[in-house]
Amino acid sequence: MNCAEYLVDFLIKHDVTDVFGFPGGYIVPFMDALYERKSEIKVHVCYNEQGCAYAADGLARTSGKLGVYFTTSGPGAVNAFGGLADAWFDGIPVMGISGNVPTNEQRGYSGVRQNGFQEMEIVSMVKHITKYSVSPNNAESFPEIISRAYNLATTGRKGGVLIDFPYDIQKASISGR
Repeated sequence: MNCAEYLVDFLIKHDVTDVFGFPGGYIVPFMDALYERKSEIKVHVCYNEQGCAYAADGLARTSGKLGVYFTTSGPGAVNAFGGLADAWFDGIPVMGISGNVPTNEQRGYSGVRQNGFQEMEIVSMVKHITKYSVSPNNAESFPEIISRAYNLATTGRKGGVLIDFPYDIQKASISGR
């Protein structure tokens, strides 16, 4: 199993039955994993990323369950910030999942604007409107990251979390199930 499949399995095991998303190139492995489990988790494709985040927020408000949305990298992820901020201010359990360029294409601290296509440092951009935001850089830490994100979103004063999911980490092998 890869990390994208692990995440879908985790969501299903935690009673997530619906996710909202806007397709894009750097979130394809996660979308493929959702498709493989389409009888267990329904994907609602939205017209834009902002709508995805607000739909996840609305589901969480009405059901009491975790609302989940996904976007692609860069500006696609930025477009969903309003929904994350709403979840933060109102204490609503929402998990955002944004695709990103592979880890070897990320600029790090090189001083250049970007290396990968539409690469953006999303984690630092949302740190003040989420309970937790992280970009996993290896498969080994992924289960702990996902568990922590879920627990923070759904316990105490609930709120939004963001997993910035690099393309190569989505495809990286991991033990699971």
